[in-house]
Amino acid sequence: MLEFVRRLSHLAVIASLLVAGGCGSPAADETSSGAAKSDKPGGSDTKTLRTLTQGGVKPSESDVLVQYYGDDPDTLNALTGNDSVSSAFHRNTYEYLADRKFSDPDEWIPMLAESWEFDKENLTFTIRLRKGVKWHPMSLPNGKLLPETEFTSKDVKFTFDCILNENIEAANVRSYYLDPEEADPAKKYKISVTVIDKYTVKIKWTKPYFLMDEWSLRATHIIPRHVYSIDKNGEPVSFDFRNSKEFAELFNNHWANSKMCGTGPMIFEEWKKEQYAVFVRNPDYWGSPVYFNKILYRMISNTNTALQQILQGGLDWGSIPQKDHYMQSKEHKNVKAGKVKLEEFRYPAYRYMGYNMRRDLFKDKRVRRAISHAVPVDEFIDKLYYGLAQRLTGPFLPGSSGSNETLKPIPFDLEKAKALLDEAGWKDSDEDGVRDKIVAGKKVDAVFDLMIYADSPQYRTMAEIIRENLRRIGVDAKVSPTKWALMLQKLRKKEYDVCILGWVLDWTGDPFQLWHSSQADLPESSNSGGYKNPEADKIIEELRVTLDKERQIELMKKFHQVIYDDQPYTFLFMDKATAGRSSRLENIKFYLPRPAVNKLEWTASRARELGK
Repeated sequence: MLEFVRRLSHLAVIASLLVAGGCGSPAADETSSGAAKSDKPGGSDTKTLRTLTQGGVKPSESDVLVQYYGDDPDTLNALTGNDSVSSAFHRNTYEYLADRKFSDPDEWIPMLAESWEFDKENLTFTIRLRKGVKWHPMSLPNGKLLPETEFTSKDVKFTFDCILNENIEAANVRSYYLDPEEADPAKKYKISVTVIDKYTVKIKWTKPYFLMDEWSLRATHIIPRHVYSIDKNGEPVSFDFRNSKEFAELFNNHWANSKMCGTGPMIFEEWKKEQYAVFVRNPDYWGSPVYFNKILYRMISNTNTALQQILQGGLDWGSIPQKDHYMQSKEHKNVKAGKVKLEEFRYPAYRYMGYNMRRDLFKDKRVRRAISHAVPVDEFIDKLYYGLAQRLTGPFLPGSSGSNETLKPIPFDLEKAKALLDEAGWKDSDEDGVRDKIVAGKKVDAVFDLMIYADSPQYRTMAEIIRENLRRIGVDAKVSPTKWALMLQKLRKKEYDVCILGWVLDWTGDPFQLWHSSQADLPESSNSGGYKNPEADKIIEELRVTLDKERQIELMKKFHQVIYDDQPYTFLFMDKATAGRSSRLENIKFYLPRPAVNKLEWTASRARELGK
């Protein structure tokens, strides 16, 4: 599932920023034939898992891992949250049925599922769940503690029912189960989930889908039925989780949306908005314990303040989103002394400038391409990113199998931009310096708001440079710095003109979520720009039922060409992640799949100093 990048390498726990193909790279793990079974991770017994972390290091009884985040998410709900900060929090607390192996993303490892089999003929997964897994403790708003509850197949069924309830704000996930060719509303979803017994569940697909394993085993974090099915007084509203509007209203505004109750290695302890979030080690975790007894995220919205905390040892790990600050940090005394180490690593997410194609100005692709010619991407890379970025031409990451490498980045060319605007009929008829056009009998000026994340100096600098270049071609862009929560609202409600943002991408992904016409007018969908193209739809629909990898690649390259021609986004670049960390941290490795680092592996050579 795609996630927004708030600012450049925004989240301190860089980990939450993903990798590889996303709505981009081809299915790296096609559905297997016959039965696929999985054993416990590493074959370790429970006693060993509870005693040792990765590498045989005994968990600390008191050490705290300190990180930061830049802005509070608008919700902690694991289904409706769609940003990198909430996702980083979720990974401490919630779990999938299965997850991709960090060192080999094409290999699945069991999590809440102990094993599974796939019946290719009937397109059915039979999933056997771990026994004895406990949900974290959870209290009602009145302080009453809910009874200790075991994770069962009812939780899996409940999670999928919530995803498929059209009134729940989870359109970004729900889109993966839609069948755009199905006219019967009762059959619009190509998946059904059936409870067989307490620890067995079946997931059946009605037609082949090239990401069946991904969206059966790792569709979303599994959420607790006993928490989200009740109101603030502990009473159920409805047991028709799949269809009830009343239940959906409860879920979207649930009392637990500012809390978390999972099965994972860390228990959510407290979230104090604009200050911090705290997680503590789960003593009853079924798997290998985290080395750190506690994880503390400090809310630091000012990147300069965060940088000083990193360099002075106040944070164990944190992103350094501004590349000039990262380069300057190399001369800091604590870096030179080896107390703080700087890291730069592949960050396969991309940045873009996206257009709301409901606006008259952006309905013609020649206008969108003209604006792309007025954006000096190479200048941004050289001057703002010190070369720590790479251009891209579409929604697939450079070098991935689906990327059409024959396409060249659109060059900075103001004269070409002017010619395209002339060709599209946008002229300065009243000689006020701004182009205009008669649309449906009404004069429309080439004026728009360029919405950017308010706390990103880099986005602000880029936006001002873009504004000046657009002025030179007769287009008036007004830069609108916007706080993250409001920005999300505007995107969800489609109440914006143009935005500069980024997408964080999964190892595999489906372009349907972002680009299919059926998603263009849905509330809360990721296709916030309203992109519609029958040719793109046709390619996406064929791709989704194609299991042959070579044909998948052909379709992706063809789709890349269509998006390149249409320019629904001005594709900017993908930049490396840059971060700083305490030298006390050990066993840090960088991986391709989400979330780039595995916190479960981290250890420390010494405890955090008191007062820091």
